[in-house]
Amino acid sequence: MDALRKRSSRELCFSLLERELGHPLPLTRDDKDINEVWNLVDYCLSHTGALHALMTVVEHLHGASTPLEEVRHLVDELLPEPLLLPRERRELDRLVRALGDHAAEAVAPATIRALYWEVAGPSGPALDLDPGDLRRVLARLEDFTFGGDGVPPLLAFVDELAAYATGHVAAGLRRWADDTAHRLGVRRGIAAAPRRATAPRSYLIIELRPDGAAADRYLASAWLQVEGEHGLMLHCDDGDPVPFDGLPALVKELLSENPQVVNRPTPDMTLEFVLPGDLLGTPFDQLRISVDGLERRLGIEHPVVVRSLDRMRRRSYHHHWLRKWHWLRDNPHSAKVCWVTQPGRYGGESLYSMLLAETPSVCLAMAFPPGPDGGDASAELRAALQAGVPIVAWCRRGRDPERFAHEFQELLDTGALTLPESVLSLRREALRALDEAPDGDHLGLDLTLLFDDADRLPEPYVRLNAPA
Repeated sequence: MDALRKRSSRELCFSLLERELGHPLPLTRDDKDINEVWNLVDYCLSHTGALHALMTVVEHLHGASTPLEEVRHLVDELLPEPLLLPRERRELDRLVRALGDHAAEAVAPATIRALYWEVAGPSGPALDLDPGDLRRVLARLEDFTFGGDGVPPLLAFVDELAAYATGHVAAGLRRWADDTAHRLGVRRGIAAAPRRATAPRSYLIIELRPDGAAADRYLASAWLQVEGEHGLMLHCDDGDPVPFDGLPALVKELLSENPQVVNRPTPDMTLEFVLPGDLLGTPFDQLRISVDGLERRLGIEHPVVVRSLDRMRRRSYHHHWLRKWHWLRDNPHSAKVCWVTQPGRYGGESLYSMLLAETPSVCLAMAFPPGPDGGDASAELRAALQAGVPIVAWCRRGRDPERFAHEFQELLDTGALTLPESVLSLRREALRALDEAPDGDHLGLDLTLLFDDADRLPEPYVRLNAPA
């Protein structure tokens, strides 16, 4: 065919094929035209999807003809349709190159070999190629179309590979796996793919309820909950109301003296403050406690988040909340953020309707605090809570909207469900920056994170179940 016979048109064909595949062709060039054509065909036969891409380019350059129709018939008969679309393969290749630049461990041969057998299983094709050539490993997995659970091993492999990456590369790999699974109709299958076991996390939950008799006093309750288990009551609000300035002493006692907390089964623990609307803006992450003469902020020792007492107490809010949370749990890397740059940009009803209609909008980010001078929740926060949004973040002192969006998006890129841990790292980073520049305005000193797990409620708010 003219598109391949003539050197000038063949050079154009090579250029277009490289653009279609997304990477250079490692071809052996030859003075004889026919040898160069065979080298090209041989390369395309050994790389998944390459021959289909070549046919697309040749059809574009050559036009209709009997030889072209016969070649197309042979390709359709002898080679299965590739699992990935060309644009999906190009995007994966770009992400894999970026991964190699950021995480050498992820592309180490031992890591690739272990992940390959984890997703391919004992019935998968033998890994009779160099595991250090990640592109060829991905091509082999693409050929092995479906695993025993119906999930393409390639998607499970990419999902596992993302665990070795960080930041935008990890987010990009997970988003690629989610989007490709959605196109193939196996979105929920990825969530069921084998995951490495992680130790359960402990949660110290401290609830503050206003005392009706004194505005500056609160009825405090506390529970210790290990992930997957019932909560253990540590402190009951039947005692005397606690003044606000007495909260550091209560928290210190729970953290350093309570035997259940001190002897908890897991070292990792998250502090959750369940608060009424007028306390949600209080910087509990900056609360200072002193243990054995060493004063420190809560937010640099443990992840500290706030939760809405009002939403927990109102059962009518729970339906939207559960729906949003379950979507986030099943699609953690497809979460969308609703950005609010200034108070009053949206009317309460308008924002509520928008958040309800867009299920993936599971996070509200505000560049300003939700209420003036610690007052009641603003219209934006109230709309988010009633619409079931499980994640809300804001800057307590206000911030340039573009700067806030950039800083918070970097946190979100590490994963929506790991935001408490990402914010902990940010707060530690802010403290180091404070030593160097005491007048700095690092976001880690001013960020409040409302993170509401609808599946894990303190004991009084859990529906009663039938006896075991």
